[in-house]
Amino acid sequence: MAADGTIYCYANPSGTSSTLFKSTDAGRSWSPTGWVQEAIVDIVTVADDANLVYYSSLSTIYKSTDAGTSFTPLPPNPGGAGGNNVEITSIDVTRVNGSSIIAVATRDADDSEYGGVYILDENEPFVRWTDTGIGNYDVYAVAFSPGFAADRQLVAVATDEQDTWITTRINDTGWGEFIAAATIAGLSPTSATVAFPDNHSATSGDYALFVAIDTGNDGGDVFLVNGAWASGSSTATDLNIGTTYSLSSVDVTGLAVSGTSLLAGAADSAQVYISHDGGINWARSSKAPTGQYKTYLLMAPDFTGQGTAYAVTSGTESAFSYTADGGVTWSQVGLIDARISQNGIIDLAVSPTYDQDNSLFMLTFDGVYLEHSLWRSQNGGARWERVLTSTQAGNDSIKLVELSPQYGSGSQVVFLITTSGGNSAIWKSTDNGDTFTHREAPFSIDTWAVVNDDSLFLGSYDGSHGLVYGTINSGFFYSPGAVTGSQPLKSIALSPGYEQDRTLLAGNTNGWVYLSQDNGTSFNPLPPYTISPPLTGNITVTFDPKFSSNKVIYAASDSQATTGNRERLYRFIIGQSNTWEDINSALPAGSILSQLTASADGTLYTINSQQTDAAGRKGGMERSLNPAYPLDPTFETVIRGLADGATLNGLWLRGSQLWSIDTTNTGLVTYIDSLARPVTLTSPAEAASGVGIENIDLEWERLEGATEYQWQLGYDADFSTVATGFEGNTGKSSARLPALEKARTYYWRVRATQPVLSPWSAQWSFTTSPASTIIAPELYNPKAGADGVPIEPVFRWNAVAGANSYELLVSTDASFSNLIIVKSGDSALPATAWQSDISLDYNTTYYWKVRASTASSHSTWSAVGIFVTSQPPPTKTSPPPEPTVTASPQQLTPSSPPPSPPPPPLIQSAIPDWAIYLVGALLLSVVLLLITVLVLVLKIKRFNAG
Repeated sequence: MAADGTIYCYANPSGTSSTLFKSTDAGRSWSPTGWVQEAIVDIVTVADDANLVYYSSLSTIYKSTDAGTSFTPLPPNPGGAGGNNVEITSIDVTRVNGSSIIAVATRDADDSEYGGVYILDENEPFVRWTDTGIGNYDVYAVAFSPGFAADRQLVAVATDEQDTWITTRINDTGWGEFIAAATIAGLSPTSATVAFPDNHSATSGDYALFVAIDTGNDGGDVFLVNGAWASGSSTATDLNIGTTYSLSSVDVTGLAVSGTSLLAGAADSAQVYISHDGGINWARSSKAPTGQYKTYLLMAPDFTGQGTAYAVTSGTESAFSYTADGGVTWSQVGLIDARISQNGIIDLAVSPTYDQDNSLFMLTFDGVYLEHSLWRSQNGGARWERVLTSTQAGNDSIKLVELSPQYGSGSQVVFLITTSGGNSAIWKSTDNGDTFTHREAPFSIDTWAVVNDDSLFLGSYDGSHGLVYGTINSGFFYSPGAVTGSQPLKSIALSPGYEQDRTLLAGNTNGWVYLSQDNGTSFNPLPPYTISPPLTGNITVTFDPKFSSNKVIYAASDSQATTGNRERLYRFIIGQSNTWEDINSALPAGSILSQLTASADGTLYTINSQQTDAAGRKGGMERSLNPAYPLDPTFETVIRGLADGATLNGLWLRGSQLWSIDTTNTGLVTYIDSLARPVTLTSPAEAASGVGIENIDLEWERLEGATEYQWQLGYDADFSTVATGFEGNTGKSSARLPALEKARTYYWRVRATQPVLSPWSAQWSFTTSPASTIIAPELYNPKAGADGVPIEPVFRWNAVAGANSYELLVSTDASFSNLIIVKSGDSALPATAWQSDISLDYNTTYYWKVRASTASSHSTWSAVGIFVTSQPPPTKTSPPPEPTVTASPQQLTPSSPPPSPPPPPLIQSAIPDWAIYLVGALLLSVVLLLITVLVLVLKIKRFNAG
């Protein structure tokens, strides 16, 4: 892991020749990087630079300075690696003063031939590999102390092909010169790993570290190495990680340390051993990673607080796994060696509170490895993690998965049905699938219904009878099996009010439906006293959501519909029906109804496992909004979004969202039925009176997903009479009515018709005015298309005879769905002009309309006016301040008089020129008038004197 959390991994998945991969989301997704296509021995990152990445092949070390995007080789063949059976086994990198020092360990595969340890210091003027002189040893691990800047320690795990030494080099001294080597006698590794405690330091000569040894013959283990000065004796203590499991030794490939916690990965399995007391006591993961061998480990920086760590394994079902509980349980999130075979999605479970937690569980089958996998998604299927495989469970198969109905409400209970050696078992998890406990069942399990966190009903077959068993303690013990026909069972369903009525339905594999009204103690066929199968094929059953009042149930048969017989979907009313009633005889020939369910609002859905054919309207899903309707219910075929040839199987419903499995394309598909709810009407208001008779608009809210609506206007509430022109279809959320009669009550309703039907809306009514029609006002100001209108405009329109008020609407859209100004009702305007008391936005397009009102009626709306408000005023900027001049002492001497003050700034008048000219003209006129008066006075005096 790099300093920024990026993880690098060596892998060889099929479908690509790349071998180096990186993940920036904790291993959930991976991408090839660096164009690397060779086997990788080791990968190293550094603490002070996330962009620096090193990897080693058997002969060469490569360096990246751009987070693995590209690599350049360092000098090749350290110690002759790549020739004469010499190969690199391990590398490590440390940083000193911003420069890297690389250490490489090698071995010679020939007997009595040895490798060594070589150093390359990038800070040296001539970059080359230097032999550290470790001696005649094959070296399988090399590691710099995490405090190398202070203690200058380099540790190596070496062997002379008989014994193992853990030896130390301090700075440029010889190996073991300052600190004595620790010896493990009689043990020769094929690989080794060094792990340092957080507080490791060799500055005192006394230190502790951990070493994992893989001998290739199950003779290794984890060792605690206590170092001592060369004058003393360093020791390597076998920690015996497998003692609890009667294992005298365990080969270990992966080792990680944080605080007092250690994780050790087995070499010949995917098991992880855990110690939280410095290696004194060990336990194994209760749910190990998947894979077969070579388990490598990496602790996240937050391991001590959060328990997060990662593991990679090799072999069948290998993967990149993670743990969030300190290693107790592991789940696979990336680079998973598993396949989902054709038709390999076996089962699905959807959270009862899906709208809150988006949780899904999916069961799949790998036809190559013949294993089942349980997957969990907590974001609606966008990303999955594998939480269990049949290899971990130790079972032949995992058949079914279901969540408790209480899941998500303080519960995280997940149930599985598994088989092993022909015996069934119930697996239960109370921690969202992280861990399971199980109990074998004393009978085979074919189908089931989960009641709550502890109670289940289970369908079985003993060779002669279908049997339904109940358990209230997750399979600890069972009720006696209730005989349910003579064939195996296909489905079990609980009534919507099961907690009150204790009613169940069961369908079998030979056309029978059975009813229990005593909590599964006994089952009776429907219709009662029938002696031959009333239906055919595998039967799935469900209750109408209003069963407690209407007693309606439904059944679907998977017998393929033929041209002569298309009856495959049925209805039965308990206490009323004598036979099963077909309710969808228009099914296409070839239909195969494999599953059905009903929503809380009464919509019935059934999957047609016939291949989808858009042109022929075949396959997909059948949908009815009114399956309990006494007359013929209306069914629609839903195939929108499915590719031709898709084949659906299984059906799950939560709220208005459905899921099914496309077995042709091996994927989940989902359908959100936003049109299962009715349209909401808006105008005219319910029971409105005084409505005009011309240019009246019906208006309603849009339904998400609807592309077309049907509206109806009637003279009565049951719409038994719909006159010509009083119904129509539109893609808008409004419809203009034809001229209406005065003083008459009308009823209206709306529904969506495309892409599928919605229920009819509530029925609203309005009454037209007995008076003459009031004409709509004409808009005056702002003028149509006006630009630069003030943001507080004056709205004006003409007066309408008889009107006592006016309603004004202003919006930012032509449909008036985003109203900015509403003057109606008590705030209606009494006059034909009004200045806005709110400021509109600058440079924005607005729409407005007005209608006139009387005490008992109102006109139609005026034509819609449109205007654009003015641009915002320019932003005023202050002039820059005058520069401050600081005089030097020389400038303040008497011989240098101070500079003259600057002339006063010109004051610019804010009075416009035309105003100045006008005032001047007026003054001139006054002067001329005074002169004229004076002349007249003088003339008068002269006249009088004369």
